[in-house]
Amino acid sequence: GKGNVEIELDGDNELKSGADRAGLEKNTSEGTLTLKDDNKDGSLKATGGDSGAGIGGGGQWGDASGENITITGGSVTATGGEFAAGIGGSNGGSGNNITITGGTVTATGGEGGAGIGGGAEGGGGNNITIKGGTVTATGGGYHGNSGAGIGGGSSGSGENITINDGKVTATGGNYAAGIGGGSVGRWGGDAGSGKNITINGGTVNATGTDGGAGIGGGENGNGEDITINGGKVNASGAYGGAGIGGGV
Repeated sequence: GKGNVEIELDGDNELKSGADRAGLEKNTSEGTLTLKDDNKDGSLKATGGDSGAGIGGGGQWGDASGENITITGGSVTATGGEFAAGIGGSNGGSGNNITITGGTVTATGGEGGAGIGGGAEGGGGNNITIKGGTVTATGGGYHGNSGAGIGGGSSGSGENITINDGKVTATGGNYAAGIGGGSVGRWGGDAGSGKNITINGGTVNATGTDGGAGIGGGENGNGEDITINGGKVNASGAYGGAGIGGGV
């Protein structure tokens, strides 16, 4: 629907779903899902089933995207099922319009899924903004089917990613970027690129894996329009991948 939903995290909460469902599902509806912790005592652990994000989209292809998700506080742990992002899209789906302004967020993708962003097989991570908090994002994957820490799932690109403040640690799965593009997909194809990535502040540690850039493209993917205006940034690629730029 078009309405906005706010969930106050009081105490410890856990959600776990079956196949094709997210732990906490928020698909492509226009409204925004906001997780907050006004009382400073809340946590959420959300785990998706196979083809289900921890928080975001569930299912495959047509209805697999997750978007308009905001986290302002609390301790949030989101784990994607196979082929899905920790926060964002599921199998073939994108993660769009994701904002974190505070709290402690740990997001881990399943095989082919980004920590925060797209699901496997072409899911992009678009319009992701971090304004504060402590964020640890790890892309999931095995061999040539991996997602970025923040950005695209396998064969997916990460675009319009902005970090203004906070402490951010982003690690790509095999052959994927820390922040930016995912690896090639399970059935081959092209790796994802990292485009329009801006860091204005905060502390950012971004690590690419097996040819992926720290910030930029997955293996063989491009890094384009990457701007650092401030903050403390440590970006390292692996096996020839650039610290900042393209994969190899």
